[in-house]
Amino acid sequence: MIIRKLKLLNFRNYAQLELMVAPAQNFICGSNARGKSNLLEAIYCLSLTRGFRTTADQDLLKFGADSFEVSGEYVDERGAGHTVTIYFQHELGKQISLDRKRLQSHAALVGKIPVVLFSPESHRITAGPPAERRKFLDVLLSQGSSAYLADLQEYNRILRQRNALLAQFYGNGSNFPDRPAGTLAAWDESLALYGCKILQARYRFVQDSVEFLQQAYEYISASSHFLQFAYRSPFDALAREPETITPQSFMERLGEYRAREKQRGQTLVGPHRDDLELTIDDVDLRRFGSRGEHKSVLMALKMLEAEYLKKKLDTAPIILLDDLISELDETRSRQCLEHFTGRGQLFVSAVSLKDEPPSPDTAKFQIEAGNVVMKH
Repeated sequence: MIIRKLKLLNFRNYAQLELMVAPAQNFICGSNARGKSNLLEAIYCLSLTRGFRTTADQDLLKFGADSFEVSGEYVDERGAGHTVTIYFQHELGKQISLDRKRLQSHAALVGKIPVVLFSPESHRITAGPPAERRKFLDVLLSQGSSAYLADLQEYNRILRQRNALLAQFYGNGSNFPDRPAGTLAAWDESLALYGCKILQARYRFVQDSVEFLQQAYEYISASSHFLQFAYRSPFDALAREPETITPQSFMERLGEYRAREKQRGQTLVGPHRDDLELTIDDVDLRRFGSRGEHKSVLMALKMLEAEYLKKKLDTAPIILLDDLISELDETRSRQCLEHFTGRGQLFVSAVSLKDEPPSPDTAKFQIEAGNVVMKH
């Protein structure tokens, strides 16, 4: 799937824009704060229904506007055309249509146009708290499987209800064990049902990805250091065979944590508490990794994302590399471009780039005074 035309109306700093893009590589150049990242964010929004620098739709509005519209015209591998439109207005909320048919849920679009993003915010995956690595897993696996996304949404809904119950009856040192017992047990069963599916999918993905990630890391870092990639949870003893993580085993773990959950007033076991462990030669990357190691591992993870989505969906993802030159040194930038060339439609933003050879499949755009000008 590739995008051919992008239309923006009152999106970020663009009042109105219609842009024809190249099927292979697109380079977007210009000074800082001119709108390079906004173009990539619009493409990302058309894949995942939201921006990558905010979770609030109103933040995507051009200043002074009360609505925005983003539209993309696509062509799939069979040559069939598709159109995605996202419209937002304060009073109406967000409306999404695919091929001019309104979708009943945002989730219905996820995975239709897979996307991989590398941006300045991506460093949180390797350097940030566990929630950032869980988000990395969830966004990727949700694009690859509508079933995973549905399980995740239901799990989070149940988790909110269960946490509310724990907080109401056991939070702040309260202890009324008889009142919520039956209700809590019902939430336990539902949480276990969906939680074990998420755990199975996460463990399986990590186990299947270890070899590729090591190869990608060696390529991007030009080193023979050993990169360890592991999923960590209270279910590690069962993880060798993810299918052994069942609702029953999940319920047993909940029982083990019951006293602590009552004391804390919140759910303490489940995929919402787990982490991805990244180590280089058995040294924790997040705590002790150098800046260069973080960048190499992060780029290897992005290579893994593209590989996974291509295999899972049998279509190459759209690859967005935002502010590439400032985030990676010259060597890593060159290796990154070499790797992704031919692995998906590529969009690269940077303050400046060396001239690329003219090609009918390549385009270079310059942002000047709020306008986007094609250079060749």
